[in-house]
Amino acid sequence: MAIGTNFGCISESQYNPVNKIKQFLKEHIEIPNTMSSTFGGIPYFHQQICSLAYNIPLKSSWVLFIYPNNKDYLLKQISSLNLNYENKEWDIFNSAKKTTEDPVQNIIGCIFAQGVNLPGEDVGVEYAGITQGSKRGFINAPIINGRKDFEPLEVGFLETNSSFVDSFMRPWSILVAHKGLIATSKGTDIKATIIVHHLRRNGKDDSSSEIRKTFIFNNCAPINIASETLDYSSSSDFPKLQVKFAYSRYAVTDAIYNSSDALNFRRSLNTADAFQDPQNNRV
Repeated sequence: MAIGTNFGCISESQYNPVNKIKQFLKEHIEIPNTMSSTFGGIPYFHQQICSLAYNIPLKSSWVLFIYPNNKDYLLKQISSLNLNYENKEWDIFNSAKKTTEDPVQNIIGCIFAQGVNLPGEDVGVEYAGITQGSKRGFINAPIINGRKDFEPLEVGFLETNSSFVDSFMRPWSILVAHKGLIATSKGTDIKATIIVHHLRRNGKDDSSSEIRKTFIFNNCAPINIASETLDYSSSSDFPKLQVKFAYSRYAVTDAIYNSSDALNFRRSLNTADAFQDPQNNRV
């Protein structure tokens, strides 16, 4: 019996890669009634990316909010760090209070957040099969050995005279080191939810924006404050300090406004609403 004479009923002409290329050119490039048959797909491509759903978004259009699980308790613990955990020189109450007021945290998000590195997703893979001796031409099969641990969420904060990083983030990270991240009651919770909104033009005018997708990071806590170098060199860059956050879970959602279609779909699955502000009080 000849090999390949009846392999899935695929004829030689169908399997021929040259015929596949010709078929693609005929269906996707050589569009009739166009000025140039060679570039006939370009107007179609342009037409698609001009629609709102397929516009190319700007990487600079985003805002970040920090929602402490208990804002008053967290600020009180940070302000009393010198009494409960560290030495008396840790007196940062005035700067911490100044940099956590609504005008710099609540109106348009945290104005000190100048850059955010959103973590990726990683699944571990290993290959099962022949491990001893010669496996000749055989290729081992991939199997999943688990989802990798979350990468930290990294945010670059603008350094100002009243330092948000050194007066709030740094003592917060020390507080996390002392208290840990074990489950606590809401009244003594020192973690927070961090939300990053990606924005887009709303398609109606040039001045208005709307949210196109949102990353929600739950139970966040700062675990790393980057070092800072002071010298006499001149620089035109705005000073930024990097902070890394650990978190227990995250989600991506486009159901920002809880549209009726999205809400009905979630109800059909008997699931909770995908997006709710976790706290009325924001940092």
